[in-house]
Amino acid sequence: MGLFKKPETTKAASGGHHKASPVPAAADTLLKVMPSWWVVLLAYLLAALFCYLIHQFFQWFPPYLKEVFKNLRGLPESWADLGLFWAERGLTWIAVLAALYHNLWQLGTRYKLTSHDIQVENWFPLRRVIAIPYGSVRRVGFQQSLVGLLFRYGHIELETGSPSGLLVLLDCPKPPQFVALLQPKVEAAVQPGLAHHRRSTDPQ
Repeated sequence: MGLFKKPETTKAASGGHHKASPVPAAADTLLKVMPSWWVVLLAYLLAALFCYLIHQFFQWFPPYLKEVFKNLRGLPESWADLGLFWAERGLTWIAVLAALYHNLWQLGTRYKLTSHDIQVENWFPLRRVIAIPYGSVRRVGFQQSLVGLLFRYGHIELETGSPSGLLVLLDCPKPPQFVALLQPKVEAAVQPGLAHHRRSTDPQ
């Protein structure tokens, strides 16, 4: 689940002494996850269901719409069929594009826990990176719907005291494990004495 790495050392070129070499920032990453694939699958399933219902609607309802269209003055009746055709196609494409948008957002989003902060990286639709130091987090929690509980994903909620409100990590996989790894880091930053006391009293 986590990638815990020890700092590497390199030999100095002169003096025969060993000198510690700084480790790349990637080595400080404790956990790196992307939003759940289950949500993307559900988005495509909902899009397919919506397209099916739209098709059934336009198979059944056009005669009534044509009667309404006939009562509109100044418009050729031939426009009714053209309008209905493009209305169905337009709604279908909106459903497909909505699912595709969510898929691209999921592929371009990463949630990272490092040794000193929480990072949210997003590449779609715009490049955006947010870093929250553990010391600024006041409350950590998560919420899951029935579907999220079934497929093991949920929303992580981080209270930082910011006027903008909660920072929410959407569709995070395995939220209990994520919070279990995050909580000790927050406690160590906010209440280092309490975190040290808990570690010293933990059974060996």
